[in-house]
Amino acid sequence: MLPTAKDWLHRLMNEARSAQLDHLDVLINCAALPTPLLPTLLELTPAPSCAWLFEQTPEQELAHQGPVLLRIALASQEQCAEIAKLLNAVHHNFCALILISRWPFAELAAHLRGATQATWSNGACCGVLRYYDTRLFRYFYDQLDSRQQGLFNAPVIQWHWIDHDKKAATLPGFDSRPDNQNTLSGMTMSDEQVSYLQALSAAIQWFKDYEKTPNEHGFTSREAMIRCLITVHLDINRQKLEKQQHEDFIASALSKHLPLTLSRIEPVL
Repeated sequence: MLPTAKDWLHRLMNEARSAQLDHLDVLINCAALPTPLLPTLLELTPAPSCAWLFEQTPEQELAHQGPVLLRIALASQEQCAEIAKLLNAVHHNFCALILISRWPFAELAAHLRGATQATWSNGACCGVLRYYDTRLFRYFYDQLDSRQQGLFNAPVIQWHWIDHDKKAATLPGFDSRPDNQNTLSGMTMSDEQVSYLQALSAAIQWFKDYEKTPNEHGFTSREAMIRCLITVHLDINRQKLEKQQHEDFIASALSKHLPLTLSRIEPVL
Protein backbone atom coordinates (compact mmCIF):
# COMPACT_ATOMS: atom_id res chain seq x y z
CA MET A 1 0.00 0.00 0.00
CA LEU A 2 1.30 3.46 -0.91
CA PRO A 3 1.83 5.67 2.15
CA THR A 4 -0.45 8.61 2.83
CA ALA A 5 1.23 11.88 3.78
CA LYS A 6 -0.16 11.57 7.31
CA ASP A 7 1.13 8.03 7.81
CA TRP A 8 4.51 8.90 6.31
CA LEU A 9 4.99 11.97 8.50
CA HIS A 10 3.86 10.09 11.61
CA ARG A 11 6.44 7.38 10.95
CA LEU A 12 9.24 9.91 10.39
CA MET A 13 8.38 11.76 13.57
CA ASN A 14 8.57 8.48 15.49
CA GLU A 15 11.97 7.77 13.92
CA ALA A 16 13.22 11.18 15.01
CA ARG A 17 12.01 10.53 18.55
CA SER A 18 13.68 7.10 18.48
CA ALA A 19 16.94 8.92 17.71
CA GLN A 20 16.23 11.04 20.83
CA LEU A 21 15.62 14.16 18.77
CA ASP A 22 12.98 16.79 19.45
CA HIS A 23 12.76 17.97 15.83
CA LEU A 24 12.39 16.93 12.21
CA ASP A 25 14.13 18.77 9.36
CA VAL A 26 12.19 19.31 6.13
CA LEU A 27 13.84 20.55 2.92
CA ILE A 28 11.22 22.02 0.58
CA ASN A 29 11.83 22.70 -3.12
CA CYS A 30 9.81 25.91 -3.46
CA ALA A 31 10.12 25.90 -7.25
CA ALA A 32 7.83 22.84 -7.30
CA LEU A 33 5.23 24.04 -4.80
CA PRO A 34 1.84 24.10 -6.56
CA THR A 35 0.53 26.98 -4.40
CA PRO A 36 1.99 29.32 -1.76
CA LEU A 37 1.87 26.96 1.22
CA LEU A 38 4.65 28.32 3.43
CA PRO A 39 3.30 31.63 4.79
CA THR A 40 0.91 30.08 7.32
CA LEU A 41 3.66 27.82 8.65
CA LEU A 42 6.24 30.62 8.85
CA GLU A 43 3.80 33.00 10.60
CA LEU A 44 3.26 30.66 13.56
CA THR A 45 4.37 31.75 17.02
CA PRO A 46 6.84 30.29 17.61
CA ALA A 47 7.71 29.67 13.97
CA PRO A 48 9.94 26.79 12.88
CA SER A 49 13.61 27.60 12.28
CA CYS A 50 13.95 28.55 8.61
CA ALA A 51 16.89 28.94 6.18
CA TRP A 52 16.65 29.79 2.48
CA LEU A 53 19.55 27.87 1.01
CA PHE A 54 20.13 30.16 -1.97
CA GLU A 55 20.81 33.10 0.36
CA GLN A 56 24.52 34.03 0.42
CA THR A 57 25.01 32.29 -2.94
CA PRO A 58 25.10 33.58 -6.55
CA GLU A 59 21.39 32.62 -6.75
CA GLN A 60 20.42 34.91 -3.87
CA GLU A 61 17.87 36.84 -5.96
CA LEU A 62 15.97 33.57 -6.46
CA ALA A 63 16.23 32.52 -2.81
CA HIS A 64 12.48 32.31 -2.18
CA GLN A 65 12.00 30.23 -5.33
CA GLY A 66 14.66 27.72 -4.32
CA PRO A 67 15.14 25.25 -1.44
CA VAL A 68 14.17 26.17 2.10
CA LEU A 69 15.13 24.20 5.21
CA LEU A 70 12.63 24.05 8.06
CA ARG A 71 13.15 22.58 11.52
CA ILE A 72 9.84 21.39 12.93
CA ALA A 73 9.62 21.17 16.73
CA LEU A 74 7.91 17.88 17.55
CA ALA A 75 6.53 19.34 20.77
CA SER A 76 4.67 22.06 18.84
CA GLN A 77 1.22 20.83 17.83
CA GLU A 78 0.79 23.89 15.62
CA GLN A 79 4.01 23.33 13.69
CA CYS A 80 3.30 19.61 13.29
CA ALA A 81 -0.24 20.32 12.09
CA GLU A 82 0.89 22.88 9.52
CA ILE A 83 3.73 20.75 8.12
CA ALA A 84 1.23 17.89 7.86
CA LYS A 85 -1.06 20.12 5.76
CA LEU A 86 1.84 21.15 3.54
CA LEU A 87 3.09 17.59 3.01
CA ASN A 88 -0.43 16.38 2.29
CA ALA A 89 -0.78 19.02 -0.45
CA VAL A 90 2.56 18.13 -2.10
CA HIS A 91 2.82 14.43 -1.22
CA HIS A 92 3.43 13.27 -4.79
CA ASN A 93 4.90 16.53 -6.18
CA PHE A 94 8.55 15.73 -5.42
CA CYS A 95 8.78 18.81 -3.17
CA ALA A 96 9.86 17.44 0.20
CA LEU A 97 13.14 15.84 1.25
CA ILE A 98 13.06 14.92 4.95
CA LEU A 99 16.21 14.75 7.08
CA ILE A 100 16.77 13.28 10.49
CA SER A 101 19.85 15.07 11.84
CA ARG A 102 21.51 15.87 15.16
CA TRP A 103 23.39 18.89 13.84
CA PRO A 104 22.57 22.36 15.18
CA PHE A 105 20.28 24.11 12.72
CA ALA A 106 22.74 26.82 11.64
CA GLU A 107 25.49 24.29 10.89
CA LEU A 108 23.08 22.01 9.02
CA ALA A 109 21.76 24.90 6.91
CA ALA A 110 25.30 26.06 6.05
CA HIS A 111 26.25 22.50 5.04
CA LEU A 112 23.20 22.00 2.82
CA ARG A 113 23.70 25.47 1.31
CA GLY A 114 27.26 24.54 0.37
CA ALA A 115 26.00 21.35 -1.27
CA THR A 116 23.94 23.39 -3.75
CA GLN A 117 27.10 24.92 -5.24
CA ALA A 118 29.20 22.91 -7.70
CA THR A 119 32.33 23.51 -9.75
CA TRP A 120 33.79 21.27 -12.47
CA SER A 121 36.24 21.34 -15.38
CA ASN A 122 39.05 22.33 -12.99
CA GLY A 123 37.00 25.22 -11.65
CA ALA A 124 36.24 26.70 -15.07
CA CYS A 125 32.52 25.91 -14.75
CA CYS A 126 30.06 26.32 -11.91
CA GLY A 127 26.38 25.73 -11.31
CA VAL A 128 23.65 24.59 -8.93
CA LEU A 129 23.28 21.00 -7.72
CA ARG A 130 19.54 20.37 -7.41
CA TYR A 131 19.90 17.43 -5.04
CA TYR A 132 16.93 18.82 -3.07
CA ASP A 133 14.64 17.87 -6.00
CA THR A 134 13.55 14.41 -4.89
CA ARG A 135 13.16 13.26 -8.52
CA LEU A 136 16.95 13.60 -8.75
CA PHE A 137 18.12 12.87 -5.22
CA ARG A 138 18.95 9.14 -5.30
CA TYR A 139 20.51 9.29 -8.75
CA PHE A 140 22.60 12.30 -7.71
CA TYR A 141 23.77 10.53 -4.56
CA ASP A 142 24.71 7.33 -6.38
CA GLN A 143 27.03 9.30 -8.69
CA LEU A 144 29.11 10.65 -5.80
CA ASP A 145 32.35 8.89 -5.01
CA SER A 146 32.94 7.56 -1.48
CA ARG A 147 34.71 10.73 -0.31
CA GLN A 148 31.93 12.95 -1.67
CA GLN A 149 29.28 10.73 -0.09
CA GLY A 150 31.04 10.96 3.25
CA LEU A 151 31.06 14.77 3.11
CA PHE A 152 27.55 15.19 1.75
CA ASN A 153 26.07 12.68 4.19
CA ALA A 154 27.93 13.83 7.29
CA PRO A 155 25.05 15.58 9.12
CA VAL A 156 22.29 13.11 8.32
CA ILE A 157 21.06 10.03 10.18
CA GLN A 158 18.53 9.28 7.46
CA TRP A 159 17.08 10.88 4.31
CA HIS A 160 13.44 10.25 3.37
CA TRP A 161 11.43 11.11 0.24
CA ILE A 162 8.62 9.87 -2.04
CA ASP A 163 9.99 8.33 -5.24
CA HIS A 164 8.72 8.31 -8.84
CA ASP A 165 6.48 5.33 -8.07
CA LYS A 166 4.90 7.22 -5.14
CA LYS A 167 6.61 4.92 -2.66
CA ALA A 168 8.43 5.97 0.50
CA ALA A 169 12.19 5.84 -0.06
CA THR A 170 15.02 6.14 2.45
CA LEU A 171 18.80 6.42 2.47
CA PRO A 172 21.04 6.10 5.56
CA GLY A 173 23.38 8.93 6.42
CA PHE A 174 26.76 9.01 8.19
CA ASP A 175 25.63 10.81 11.39
CA SER A 176 28.99 12.54 11.93
CA ARG A 177 29.64 15.33 14.39
CA PRO A 178 30.02 18.79 12.83
CA ASP A 179 33.58 20.05 12.45
CA ASN A 180 35.70 21.88 9.92
CA GLN A 181 36.57 18.61 8.17
CA ASN A 182 33.06 17.61 7.17
CA THR A 183 31.22 20.91 6.57
CA LEU A 184 30.65 21.60 2.88
CA SER A 185 31.34 24.99 1.32
CA GLY A 186 30.84 23.65 -2.21
CA MET A 187 31.24 20.46 -4.20
CA THR A 188 33.86 19.71 -6.85
CA MET A 189 32.43 17.42 -9.50
CA SER A 190 34.07 15.59 -12.38
CA ASP A 191 33.01 16.27 -15.96
CA GLU A 192 31.66 12.69 -16.10
CA GLN A 193 29.48 13.28 -13.06
CA VAL A 194 28.11 16.50 -14.55
CA SER A 195 27.38 14.75 -17.85
CA TYR A 196 25.44 12.11 -15.95
CA LEU A 197 23.43 14.73 -14.04
CA GLN A 198 22.63 16.53 -17.30
CA ALA A 199 21.43 13.23 -18.81
CA LEU A 200 19.40 12.62 -15.65
CA SER A 201 17.64 15.99 -15.95
CA ALA A 202 16.93 15.39 -19.64
CA ALA A 203 15.59 11.91 -18.93
CA ILE A 204 13.23 13.11 -16.21
CA GLN A 205 11.99 16.00 -18.35
CA TRP A 206 11.35 13.59 -21.25
CA PHE A 207 9.50 11.21 -18.93
CA LYS A 208 7.42 14.08 -17.53
CA ASP A 209 6.41 15.22 -21.02
CA TYR A 210 5.69 11.70 -22.30
CA GLU A 211 2.14 10.38 -21.94
CA LYS A 212 2.59 6.61 -22.00
CA THR A 213 3.07 4.42 -18.95
CA PRO A 214 6.24 2.40 -18.18
CA ASN A 215 4.55 -0.98 -18.73
CA GLU A 216 3.88 0.01 -22.34
CA HIS A 217 7.64 -0.11 -22.80
CA GLY A 218 8.29 -3.25 -20.76
CA PHE A 219 9.17 -1.64 -17.43
CA THR A 220 7.72 -2.64 -14.09
CA SER A 221 8.15 0.83 -12.55
CA ARG A 222 8.74 4.48 -13.34
CA GLU A 223 12.11 4.27 -11.59
CA ALA A 224 13.22 1.45 -13.95
CA MET A 225 12.15 3.39 -17.03
CA ILE A 226 13.98 6.50 -15.86
CA ARG A 227 17.19 4.52 -15.34
CA CYS A 228 16.89 3.32 -18.94
CA LEU A 229 16.23 6.85 -20.18
CA ILE A 230 19.34 8.12 -18.40
CA THR A 231 21.43 5.59 -20.33
CA VAL A 232 19.72 6.62 -23.57
CA HIS A 233 20.46 10.31 -22.97
CA LEU A 234 24.07 9.52 -22.11
CA ASP A 235 24.32 7.74 -25.46
CA ILE A 236 22.82 10.77 -27.18
CA ASN A 237 25.51 12.96 -25.63
CA ARG A 238 28.35 10.54 -26.46
CA GLN A 239 27.25 10.29 -30.08
CA LYS A 240 26.74 14.08 -30.24
CA LEU A 241 23.40 13.63 -32.01
CA GLU A 242 21.63 16.68 -33.39
CA LYS A 243 18.48 17.71 -31.51
CA GLN A 244 16.19 16.67 -34.37
CA GLN A 245 17.58 13.12 -34.06
CA HIS A 246 16.82 12.73 -30.37
CA GLU A 247 13.20 11.56 -30.55
CA ASP A 248 13.90 8.86 -33.14
CA PHE A 249 16.88 7.65 -31.13
CA ILE A 250 14.84 7.47 -27.90
CA ALA A 251 11.95 5.70 -29.66
CA SER A 252 14.36 3.16 -31.15
CA ALA A 253 15.97 2.47 -27.76
CA LEU A 254 12.60 2.02 -26.04
CA SER A 255 11.30 -0.25 -28.81
CA LYS A 256 13.77 -2.91 -27.66
CA HIS A 257 11.64 -3.40 -24.53
CA LEU A 258 8.49 -5.44 -25.07
CA PRO A 259 5.28 -4.13 -23.46
CA LEU A 260 4.23 -5.84 -20.25
CA THR A 261 0.85 -7.57 -20.32
CA LEU A 262 -1.07 -9.22 -17.52
CA SER A 263 -1.14 -12.98 -17.77
CA ARG A 264 -4.53 -14.39 -18.60
CA ILE A 265 -6.04 -16.12 -15.57
CA GLU A 266 -7.71 -19.38 -16.45
CA PRO A 267 -10.96 -20.12 -14.58
CA VAL A 268 -10.81 -22.81 -11.94
CA LEU A 269 -13.18 -25.68 -12.85
